[in-house]
Parts: sequence; structure tokens; C-alpha cells
Amino acid sequence: MSNQPEHPVSLSPRYYRLWTPPVGHSVAVGAERVPLPLPKIPLPLHIKADQTDEPSDDAIGQGLYDYLREFPDCPHNQTYAALLRDAYPHFLAEIGSQLVMLDARQVDPLYIRRKITLLRILLLLEPRNPGIFQQLGLAHYQVGTMFSELHNIRADLLKALGYLQQALNHAAPEIGILNYLGQIDYYLGDYPGAARRWQGILDRLPAGSARQELQRRLHDIDAGRVPDHPLIDDFEAIGQAQQAYRKGEIEEALRILDRVAQDPYLGAIYRAPEFFHFLGLCWEACGDTQGALAAFAEALSIEEDFEPARDAFERLHGSASF
Repeated sequence: MSNQPEHPVSLSPRYYRLWTPPVGHSVAVGAERVPLPLPKIPLPLHIKADQTDEPSDDAIGQGLYDYLREFPDCPHNQTYAALLRDAYPHFLAEIGSQLVMLDARQVDPLYIRRKITLLRILLLLEPRNPGIFQQLGLAHYQVGTMFSELHNIRADLLKALGYLQQALNHAAPEIGILNYLGQIDYYLGDYPGAARRWQGILDRLPAGSARQELQRRLHDIDAGRVPDHPLIDDFEAIGQAQQAYRKGEIEEALRILDRVAQDPYLGAIYRAPEFFHFLGLCWEACGDTQGALAAFAEALSIEEDFEPARDAFERLHGSASF
């Protein structure tokens, strides 16, 4: 993956200043306080009311760490990461601890995106590590396909595609990676590409439902029974419906959802309780109690304990007159 900056330094927030160390300036490293010369490049520092022209060693490390977490694509990012490794290894240990914590909270998109940023810092130090590429690809796939993040699914899936392909380039092909790549190809409308990925793992799967399902999907692709448009368009449409709903454009949201719900290919592979709960909210906002109840019930048929749909169904059912 490229380490070129996506944003110029001029877009840095007012909370940072860029300080270029004078020639020969160093920081003390480790218990023995070994001097480590600093590169003569701008280093990000937090702006403080009592700041001096020459920052402390700790201030330099904290500035590098926080800046990389906000701008992992910044100029000099690889040099910044190397400085953290060589002079401030406790920050890398903190990244490891945070990754462990975030793995336990992956139901929240915000935490997954934080995980992605931390992994990208580690990738700066190990740019050929297949494990980091794989984790980044899976994280982008996971967050991109979350219901609340569907407005950004195309960007996330393309990033997932790139990272997972890099994982393959640097390690032996794994069934899991090939399966995810095939799924992404399918969503993007590259059905021959999906078939190539899945064909490569079919013989490696044990007999059972997973292999039968993959055989079915490969047979459908070979027979031309595929969507006439990329399914990612439908996912993005759901994201657009959510945005319309937030702006109060309920009828527009309902129009989009009703069209998407008619797609048999999407319905065959994507049955999320969140979708039908959202559809129910739209029907309710439009005054159609029966349509809302049916949608909430459909959500519960997919996931019996899906609390938002259960609460909505019970609330609306109790207030409805039959």
C-alpha cells in the first residue's frame, strides 16, 4: 500500500505545530539515556500555552504518537513511526494493548476504525507483514458491511480488496482470504473474478454445507445467473436511504428501500434484521402501521432477540387498533 500523504500538512489541526530540530539535536533513549539523533525534518508537537522553542523528549514522543493516530498518511509517516520504535517503544506497546482491547469491542464501527488506524501505524514499520495486511483487510470488510456504515461501503471494500491482495502477495493463499476476496469481487460485480477466487478454495473445503453453498454459487455464475448490476449499488442505496431518513425525507427513504427489497439476488445473500427494522421505522413514519409491524416481524424472524425490532413491534402492536 502507498504511504504517500492523502492530506497536506496545511490541513493539520491548530492543536499541533511543526518543529524542525536543529542539527545535532538528539533525544535520550532507554534507562542508560543513550542519545539518538533526530532527523532534520518537521516533527509534530502539541501546542501548549507554556511551550518553549525546544521541546522535551517526552513532548516529542507524545506529539509523534498522537499525530500518527490522527494522520497515519501524513508526510514523513514512516520516519515518525521509526522514531517511535527506536526512541519511544512504550508507545508501540500501548498500540498492542489497545488492539487487544479493541478486538473485544468490534461491534462498534468507531472502535474498528480506531483499530484500522493503529494497524496502519504498525504497517509503516513492517510494510511486508502479511498478518497486518490481513487484519486491515478484514477490518475494512467488517466495518464497511455494517448497516450503519453502508454509505461508505465502496471505499471500505476497495481498501479491503487492496489489503487482502497484499496479504496474498506476501504469504501462501489462505482459504479465508480467498473467500473474502471472492465475496468482494461478487459485490463489485466482477463475477469471473469471484469464480476464480472461490474455485481456488472449493477443493480445500471439507464436505458440508459451506462447500455445497459455494458449489451452488459457482454453478450460478457459470450459468449466468448473476445480478445485472453490482450489488454494491444496492448497499450504497441503503446508505442513501439512511441519509434521507436523517434529513426527514421519509418517503424518499422508503422508495429506495422498497426498490432494494425487490432485488432477489440481494435478498438471497443479505438478510439483516437492521434493514427490516429500518424499513419498519420508515413505514411507521409514513403512517402505515401494518407495513411497519410486518417489517418489524420480519426482522425478528431473522434474529429473534434483535432488541430494537422487538421494542418497536411491542410498542406499535400495543398502540395499534385492529
